[in-house]
Amino acid sequence: MDARSQLLGFLAEHAYQFRPENPFILVSGATSDEYLDCKLALSQPGAMVSLGQVFLDQLQPGVVAIGGLTMGSDPIAMGSAFASASTEHPVRWFTVRKEPKSHGQMKLIEGSVREGERVAVVDDVVTSGSSTIKAIEECKKAGLQVAQVVVLVDRQQAQGMDHVRKATGENVAVTAIFTKQEIKEKWHELHAQRRPISVRTR
Repeated sequence: MDARSQLLGFLAEHAYQFRPENPFILVSGATSDEYLDCKLALSQPGAMVSLGQVFLDQLQPGVVAIGGLTMGSDPIAMGSAFASASTEHPVRWFTVRKEPKSHGQMKLIEGSVREGERVAVVDDVVTSGSSTIKAIEECKKAGLQVAQVVVLVDRQQAQGMDHVRKATGENVAVTAIFTKQEIKEKWHELHAQRRPISVRTR
């Protein structure tokens, strides 16, 4: 099984949740019978191995660092950097704070990145796109060149990916590894395999 297929399995097994009898309350106040919590999947050791390789395979030539808004991007950035260590083109990871530090250098972006470098902005999930866009904006303010944006899951809601593309401009590729629908279908497949087979008796 390749890294992408393995990662899809972890997301379906641990991130996707279906609860029609007790719907989830979303940030907007609306309710939903399904929820996607990528952190539950990415906290699994096996998922981290697959995660780094999948994102590393997506990086464009010339990208020297990968990161985004804490904490959704952090496992992705760290996993990718680790996976790249034994390659000819290792990449560094960075993280964008939600607020600047109140002491020391009072930085908003942590990690080894310098003005003018080409970076990839990543995120675990895009719904409205707001957290991804904040990371893009802060990277630009710091003088970094956002070469591409890669998200783990497009939730396919609120035109989030379109908002991200508008924030980056036409010349920056914005892609998602998975859609929520793909993960949902895998979840149904796994649960169908586990259903007990009924045996008729005379």
